[in-house]
Amino acid sequence: MNYTRTFLDHSFVQDENIQLEKKYFHHELNVLRKKTGDVFIVFDGKGNSAMAEVLSTKKYFEISIKKLFSPTPREGVSIDLGQSLIKNDPFNMAIQKATELGVSTFTPLLSERVVVNRKNINSDRKIEKWYQTARGACEQCGENWLPSINEPISIKEWSQETSSKTKLVLYPNADNKLSDIEINETVSIAIGPEGDFTQEEVGIFQEADFIPVTMGHRILRAETAAISVVSAIRYSAKEF
Repeated sequence: MNYTRTFLDHSFVQDENIQLEKKYFHHELNVLRKKTGDVFIVFDGKGNSAMAEVLSTKKYFEISIKKLFSPTPREGVSIDLGQSLIKNDPFNMAIQKATELGVSTFTPLLSERVVVNRKNINSDRKIEKWYQTARGACEQCGENWLPSINEPISIKEWSQETSSKTKLVLYPNADNKLSDIEINETVSIAIGPEGDFTQEEVGIFQEADFIPVTMGHRILRAETAAISVVSAIRYSAKEF
């Protein structure tokens, strides 16, 4: 039986009853129409999950933890994705698909050709919206790990802070193809906005030991590039 899944930022204890504010569970109550006696899966985004039963939907959304599942370890290559800010819908798609593909960390990058309004981009509301997108992706695909989503930072800051063994920047004029690179257990990958990184920005990445790579002659949208490069890394690491 396929049970619905709900993110719950809470530690799970066998037979514990938990009272939740109904306003935060609109989807469960008004879309999925959960009622007393229904069971579903809760997960905390840190690898833990459990079976829960609905006890009440009156004053509170009250549930009981009925069964604890074994923690899910993080598996495969750890991917730190730096994605230049793009328009909301494609950016949310990049977060959604990167989450489904198991990216560990997602960092919005402020690059020269970013065309979105930079006002309030670091607002808590904006970052919470990105987390909502990631949580929804986890709920649908069965992933028990949420990526860490950082505040937007400059490419220079991110390139110097990320510490993966393999560091790559997508650049259409690169000499190396992605398939030329040996993938290690930790990978940082930088993806530019529509119009790509400038040559000067690629130089900044190279100063931080990033290798410019291309994915062929096709011009990919930024969100398509994110899906493609993460999938290609997973395939290269023999995870697919």
